[in-house]
Amino acid sequence: MLSQDQEKQIDRYRLHKNWNSNDTVYIKVVSKDTLKKGWTIKGKKGDIEYQFILDKDSIIEKKVDSAVKVLNNWKISEIQHKNEEPGKLYLNPYTFTEDKKLNTKGYIKIPDNSYAVLTKSFLKWSAITLPFSIRPSLNDTIGSKVTTDLKIGASISYNYNIEIFKNRRIEAKKSVYGLSLGLGFGLTKVDLDKKSTSLATTPLKEEENGLAFFVGPGVGINLKGFQVLGLIGWDIGLTDNVKKWNYNKENYYGLGLGIDLSVFGKL
Repeated sequence: MLSQDQEKQIDRYRLHKNWNSNDTVYIKVVSKDTLKKGWTIKGKKGDIEYQFILDKDSIIEKKVDSAVKVLNNWKISEIQHKNEEPGKLYLNPYTFTEDKKLNTKGYIKIPDNSYAVLTKSFLKWSAITLPFSIRPSLNDTIGSKVTTDLKIGASISYNYNIEIFKNRRIEAKKSVYGLSLGLGFGLTKVDLDKKSTSLATTPLKEEENGLAFFVGPGVGINLKGFQVLGLIGWDIGLTDNVKKWNYNKENYYGLGLGIDLSVFGKL
């Protein structure tokens, strides 16, 4: 049971010792072999074959894969799964504080047509859009309704994903499912008229457009780089005319879509 550094672990994968294919990690270790005096050594370099007889005992070092039994959950900083090697999921663990030999990249094996599962917890920024809002009733004359005032903004969220890495023999595939909890904010255009400002002391007589700032906590379902999210929000008028709006600073329920901003950096 070995401990790992706790620094800089807001964004991390976790290898679970009791989950599919997670119980053994293969890492490179240095193996030393002794070659005895009088042994004949044969080899090949390019197209040239050679051999010679050792005139004294010699020690050679080589790196070999060594199986390490996972006895507690490992914290992983980076992973890599490639089509060239779909049966291996490469891992770069956070620093072990007791056994320095484990501070190296390794991999877990994924059998043919099987999979390995890791979890990932992290903070992220997302671009969000909320095309629909459900607004509760304000009084006996203004009932609850669905509005389609488009909201565009961003969110910061804490995410917990389950990531499934599949070995399809000639292809490395990945599926992601998760939950997020965060705060969304941004701007929205508000269409104003006499009806939508009816609760103001002096309602507007003509149709106007205004600008509001929206903010609210929310939860989301993560599917790859996307989020389907819902939030409880408030629209706060930025222009004077929006301050007459019936729904200014009133809570509502928003439904929308979030896109991880890092996706754009991978196109």
